[in-house]
Amino acid sequence: MPDELTGAAAPVIRLRPDFRPTAFLSRTDKSLLIAGDCEDGPAVAKLLTTREPLWVEKFSAEIEAYRAFAETPPPVPVPGLIAVDDRHHVLVIEHVPGHLPAPGRDRCPPQALDPAHVTAMLTAMSDLSRWSPPTGAFTRTLDYLARLDRDHRQGLTTPQEHQALTDLFHRAGTDLVPGHGDPLPTNFVVRPDGRVTVIDWEHAGHYLPGHDLAVLWIVLAATPKARPQIEELVAAGPQSVRAAFTLNRAMLLVRELRNHRAVPPSTWRDQRMAVIERDWHDVRALAQAE
Repeated sequence: MPDELTGAAAPVIRLRPDFRPTAFLSRTDKSLLIAGDCEDGPAVAKLLTTREPLWVEKFSAEIEAYRAFAETPPPVPVPGLIAVDDRHHVLVIEHVPGHLPAPGRDRCPPQALDPAHVTAMLTAMSDLSRWSPPTGAFTRTLDYLARLDRDHRQGLTTPQEHQALTDLFHRAGTDLVPGHGDPLPTNFVVRPDGRVTVIDWEHAGHYLPGHDLAVLWIVLAATPKARPQIEELVAAGPQSVRAAFTLNRAMLLVRELRNHRAVPPSTWRDQRMAVIERDWHDVRALAQAE
């Protein structure tokens, strides 16, 4: 293992000769995550191991996000940037001590999360949306109308649903806000002091208001107090923000339906589909009523 670990970390060591790898944190066919130590303290090195354009784009977005944080610190805790090698797709950041808000790495935790952790996650995403990134940062944007049209062409929405969601888009206004893009519970680290640090910024960009809260509304379905808390935050905003939140929820639920329908039937898949279809029914009715 030591030789294998040192070999895998070679691009990191070329970038930071003081980096001493200690363990693999994860290994996939797309990337490596290696824990280690350097003069700056405990560190994590992320290496992209594929050259597929989609993953290169995501990795570049994450590097861009950490550079933006170093230039203009955001109002949410994030790991500090240590080193970057764009050419060889290497990112080295601070290793943040702590634990995930939920055991395991479920996208949608089947158990209720600690209310204090939920509040910290929601606060972080709300604060992030009010941040002003440096010029040229967080350039990724979601083309809402193109996504709505694609979903309709693929038969995921009816003509009536497509029209209702398009109308919501026009009522949501044109103001985009910075967002994490994928704030799953696995992308938060609860520090020993109870604060949360936000990690994995590969989907960072600008979205209509409420996108990150909509993600959390969906994935925290098993936490009873989470949804009322999120809806209260949204209700405090203007009508355009409420329309944007409903639209974000609807589009994310359609994506969840598409992804889960592509998965072979199983107990887990069927249980999750039942929740998604129930939520889609409710949000679709809300979208058509607004």
